[in-house]
Amino acid sequence: MWKVLIFLAPLCPICQDYTFYLNALHEHWEEQYPGQLEMVGWFPNPTVTDGQIATFADRYNVDWSLGRDTMGWSEVVGAQYTPEAALVSPEGELVYLGRVNDLYYALGKHRSKPKSADLALAVEQAIAGELVDPSRTAAIGCPIERRFSSQD
Repeated sequence: MWKVLIFLAPLCPICQDYTFYLNALHEHWEEQYPGQLEMVGWFPNPTVTDGQIATFADRYNVDWSLGRDTMGWSEVVGAQYTPEAALVSPEGELVYLGRVNDLYYALGKHRSKPKSADLALAVEQAIAGELVDPSRTAAIGCPIERRFSSQD
């Protein structure tokens, strides 16, 4: 099964802003690719509580999986910001890492609507058996400064 990993922070305004778009993507993918794709939101900062995640899910009507990144996925794939997306093949290969789309082009600066739907394009290409291009884009968001470690 393909895995879409979204790295999030509950207080990051860009994460909050993107959540409704991500909800729409999830709904579309559930209809378009039933049983082929799993979307999970990971919170890599160890100070984030389960209560904050539950509040985030409730406030932004998230019905896809959310959790604390105790497995260290953000480090494994090299995510640096929240929100940042990764697409992992059924074989475990990272095929895309980067922004959800290009709505934000700098911190605090965004377009009225995105010009490029990078994550959606990556998923479409990958599921169709095509090479994902581009396979990397620059994410804009809040830096991931603290992560879970083996001591957490």
